[in-house]
Amino acid sequence: MNQASSPRDRYYFIIISLVAALAGILFGFDTGVISGAILYINQLFHLTPQANGLVVSAVLMGALCGSAFSGWLTDHYGRKTILITVACIFISGTLITTLTPNIPILIIGRFIVGVAVGIASYTAPLYISEIAPPRFRGALVSLNQLAIALGIMISYIVDYIFAQTGSWRLMLGFGILPAVLLFVGMLFLPRSPRWLVAKGHHAKALAILRRIRGGDRDVDREVSEIRATLREKKLPWHFLFSKQIRPVLIIGTGLAILQQVTGINTLLYYAPTIFSMSGLAGSTAAIFKAMGIGVIFVLFTIVAIPLLDTVGRRKLLLIGLVGMAIGLGMMAAGLRHADPSHLMQTVLQIGVLLYIACFSFSLGPVMWLMITEIYPLSIRGVGASFATCMNWLSNGIVAFSFLSIIQAIGISSTFMIYFVMCILSIIFVYFLVPETKGISLERIEANLLENKKWRHLGDAS
Repeated sequence: MNQASSPRDRYYFIIISLVAALAGILFGFDTGVISGAILYINQLFHLTPQANGLVVSAVLMGALCGSAFSGWLTDHYGRKTILITVACIFISGTLITTLTPNIPILIIGRFIVGVAVGIASYTAPLYISEIAPPRFRGALVSLNQLAIALGIMISYIVDYIFAQTGSWRLMLGFGILPAVLLFVGMLFLPRSPRWLVAKGHHAKALAILRRIRGGDRDVDREVSEIRATLREKKLPWHFLFSKQIRPVLIIGTGLAILQQVTGINTLLYYAPTIFSMSGLAGSTAAIFKAMGIGVIFVLFTIVAIPLLDTVGRRKLLLIGLVGMAIGLGMMAAGLRHADPSHLMQTVLQIGVLLYIACFSFSLGPVMWLMITEIYPLSIRGVGASFATCMNWLSNGIVAFSFLSIIQAIGISSTFMIYFVMCILSIIFVYFLVPETKGISLERIEANLLENKKWRHLGDAS
């Protein structure tokens, strides 16, 4: 199929990509903004560690619920309709958190925002991948992670701006702006051609593809390919737990859980709290230091995009996990004393940045990419959805328990737990996770059905 496109076509596709990316930015913003806001919420409401954890993790529990139903919702109502609905849920949840009179209402508002985050985490990349020209499709999986990283960085910047006055309501309320932009932008974007074909609207799908691909494209063949894909037999969801599929179920779910239990979101959600606990800085200065985390997260996520298809998924995982383990060890050492020396403060800060950088080019993007690759086509949607749910569940448990564990065993020992989980992750990846770089999805599926060893599922022959 000819891939040339007119300037008008390219401009239209850029607009589609930017609008869809707003969902990823909202995802990152609404999960990251609480890191600064919680310092001032705590001062006002005098939260217990458990209540503090519940305020932070309410978004994650909502995301778990949203992701569990996102596949059915997007298939039934369409990607565009659901993204418009998601924008409305973001706006309403943000208004509730901004205007809340008490902690229970704040938790409800955060849960509502989380439902939107969970649905968006599935629907936005699905929409853009179905509407993108084939040559852009692979990179967009990783670009969605970049949008999330940008959202987190923006949330830290917003936290710092409003930290001067302690205006936590304005920190949370700023999320309305990208939500409104997403709502307005999606009103003018087309529906997914694949969804239209699935619903029998072939003429509408052809019209949209001609606009995106250019009038001289063989869009009839593309629609025929979509129809052929839709005719593939879909197996029942419980086949995911069959013996035949078990290797990729364990690999996908294992990576999804390990991404969280190695402690990433304790830093993304609690970085200013950690810096304050360590004696490094007051609230405003701690939020400023956390901005460095956001910058490193974005930069090394950008670095990861070309490396995924050159260095490879497995090698990036192993290199990144070793770096993460070293960073966690440095953090544990730097946090051993309530009033650390200048040397230990430096060790702590270097450890934090090393950990974030290594996560950003390894376990962060690789997990999301691999769960779209390793499952057979007939069970891919269910497999990726299950891994996503386990990721959100693990995320919520880690975020909710973080301050309680610190209260029980101390902050240094808490990070040693994540260090141990990182070592276990290295073992898991080394012995079980295959390299899928440059291997077709069909070859991976064939290797699975031939009962090849788990580490060799990505072999070319």
